[in-house]
Amino acid sequence: MSINIPVQATEVVERTAEERQRQQALDWLRSLALGVVISAPEPLRTADVGREVAEQLGLILDEEESGALASLMRLVMDSEATFAHANRLWDLAVRAGRAEVDTRRPIERAMEDFINQLGHPATPTDVGTFIAAVYGRDPEYYAAMIRRMAPTHPRFFQVPGGRVAVTSWLLALTSDDPEEVVWDNFEDPALLAPALAAAEGNVGGDNPLAYARALLDAAPEPLPNAALTYVVWRRFPDVEPQALFNDLLISGEVSLLPGPCWQSRAHRERLLSTIRKMAAHPELAADLLATVLPAEEEEVVPVVQVTADDLDQVHDYMERYLERSFRVTELCQDVLEAFPGSRTFAAIRESLEARLRSDPRFVWVGGERLRLDGTLPSDIQTLPEGLAFDERVYTAEEGEEIDKILPPERWKFNLDQQILHPLMQDVGDDDLPPEAEPPAELRVSPPLHHYVAGTIYVPNACRRFFPFAPDLVELHLLTANSGRIEAWLNNRLGLVFGLKEWYDANLPWTGGLFHVLPTAQPDEYQLQYSGERELLLDIPMERLQELLILRGEAELEGLPLTEIVTRILRRYPEGLHFVTLFAQANVVRRIRRVTLASVLSAQRYFTQLLPEPGIWRFDERRAEKATRRKGPRRARAVEEEEEAWEEAE
Repeated sequence: MSINIPVQATEVVERTAEERQRQQALDWLRSLALGVVISAPEPLRTADVGREVAEQLGLILDEEESGALASLMRLVMDSEATFAHANRLWDLAVRAGRAEVDTRRPIERAMEDFINQLGHPATPTDVGTFIAAVYGRDPEYYAAMIRRMAPTHPRFFQVPGGRVAVTSWLLALTSDDPEEVVWDNFEDPALLAPALAAAEGNVGGDNPLAYARALLDAAPEPLPNAALTYVVWRRFPDVEPQALFNDLLISGEVSLLPGPCWQSRAHRERLLSTIRKMAAHPELAADLLATVLPAEEEEVVPVVQVTADDLDQVHDYMERYLERSFRVTELCQDVLEAFPGSRTFAAIRESLEARLRSDPRFVWVGGERLRLDGTLPSDIQTLPEGLAFDERVYTAEEGEEIDKILPPERWKFNLDQQILHPLMQDVGDDDLPPEAEPPAELRVSPPLHHYVAGTIYVPNACRRFFPFAPDLVELHLLTANSGRIEAWLNNRLGLVFGLKEWYDANLPWTGGLFHVLPTAQPDEYQLQYSGERELLLDIPMERLQELLILRGEAELEGLPLTEIVTRILRRYPEGLHFVTLFAQANVVRRIRRVTLASVLSAQRYFTQLLPEPGIWRFDERRAEKATRRKGPRRARAVEEEEEAWEEAE
């Protein structure tokens, strides 16, 4: 990837109090980055460093914020000679052979310098890794050396957890006279001012640890360890500086910053807020890091070209994770080291997306997501078992077809309108056109066949709720317990796949009603379920078991739909709503709406009272009469028989 940007250095301005706080936050990030890089078994990408630092800070970031933090981490590491950047990977400069080292220095001095640079107690393994990069030999050799030295060497002391700190961080109690202690420990007595000011307030604490924590709570900013220990020593002359350091370290109430300085929880939250602010506005950190940035008045649109080599790197990276897709933004950050907020990011992202979508090795799966060709799940491209309609022909003994389809003009009781009910639209059986505007939400109550398949049917009327293209779209569904479901939309079928586990964990077999709502991300949706039921589709478990038994009988005996509907309606002398009848019939056999409408219209004993439109009944008297006359009517003209029926009655 080639980038050509004219640049001009910004002016250095006098630092303010806010800038000093930003500097402390940057020192913290630099220390964390060093710890991450030195403990990694191999060089890291900027995004990897950013993610690890965010985890150590306890920051929960979205994709954009993660990219912004990674961009800030790159500024931090670019400004520090300790790090080396090559082939879009970060390593220690000494380990990469890009730093001058003095191997004549005593090893213990190099160890002390490293721990000081790290800014907090180090593990023997990290010390050994760094020293081995300087002096050669196996890292474990030096790790064992520091373990032996730490308990007794005057430069080091041990802290809980087996880590090692340096004694220069501790207050040296060389006298009982406070003035002499200040003289021996503080080149600039002004460093004591914040700690002394905190002590002037009404600060409690009946032991050194409690008093130290109270001082930190009272102080407006983090306090250096030596200054804090000095103020505690004035009240508790018997305090042991090393013991106080270790007690603070494991207390959980305060935490350590490079310096070392101690910060309270309030200090920590302010510094985390500062880090977030600098990540969103990297120019706030640039001057402190002596980074060269382009002057705003001379900003030029960067010329960016994603090369074939860049595309090969993206392909190789995606091959390591064949089971997932990647956002273009994510690939920019993880592979091309381009981050949101940089002047070149938009151009790099646009160029990369265009190259990826034109390369047959990659498949677009909606939004800015892509996968490698050949990695799409196979089960999302065909109709699941159990959703196909029963297309068999059922005949009477004389060979005449029983459940023949009637044209809509021969249907009765406005069935041509009843079949348009939204709850009856299903895959391969949906006549409604798409609405002009997408709905605000999708209401879903899966019938049994969709529950078993773990699918959602997206009605034609609601197709604009999800993306129209491509044919296969990867979706992410967020659940109430902060879970995330990887789902797939097949636009050709109008089906969303991948909800079986969530159905089993949350919904009843039939009638459960949940809502799908859009989020700020175009391919993420929120699932909301509060126990709500769709009454027209809610089949009690006892009744569901009866229908499943009927399904077995219908399959074994080859029952026509007319007989199935008869047995269902006989169970409900008070009548059954058309939608519920359709739902129950589909438990027994997968049928289309027109098939049910034709069956109901073909037999006079399927009735509906005018005061109750949509409620269907089975008329036993008419059924007996039909049996005496000629058995169940076949699908022929209903109108021709109406007068004869009326005369006979």
